[in-house]
Amino acid sequence: MLLCGRFHQKREARLHISEKKVLFVCGENAARSQMAEALFNHMARSWRAESAGILPAGEVNHLAVEAMAEEGLDISGNVPKALDLARLDEFDRIISFGCIVKSAFPARRLEEWPLPDPGRGDMALMREVRDEIKRLVSALIEELEGGG
Repeated sequence: MLLCGRFHQKREARLHISEKKVLFVCGENAARSQMAEALFNHMARSWRAESAGILPAGEVNHLAVEAMAEEGLDISGNVPKALDLARLDEFDRIISFGCIVKSAFPARRLEEWPLPDPGRGDMALMREVRDEIKRLVSALIEELEGGG
């Protein structure tokens, strides 16, 4: 039984390593990166996304939760996560919302999507940023997965 468990753990680790992944990073992992992760994972077929923050907030922004609910996506149970530098090699693409010092990352893997922080605004700004993230995520998925 123990051997079987080890086999499955190794198999899951290989599958996990071979999975193509994107990391979305913002300051608090409370709005932009949470919305990007949810939209990406909802729309992508073969890639997966995760999100993180430089200084994670205590909870996901309630306006982001509401904005995503309008899209039919529930992020109310999500918890902001800290950026784990030791895991960066797991990701094929890293998208920053203007909060990462570019010199700290390999240039080929870090992209900037400098959108305003909607967590400091109102619902109108949150929707505007959500819609722009949705457009950018859609274009990214098209690039990564193609139209087929």
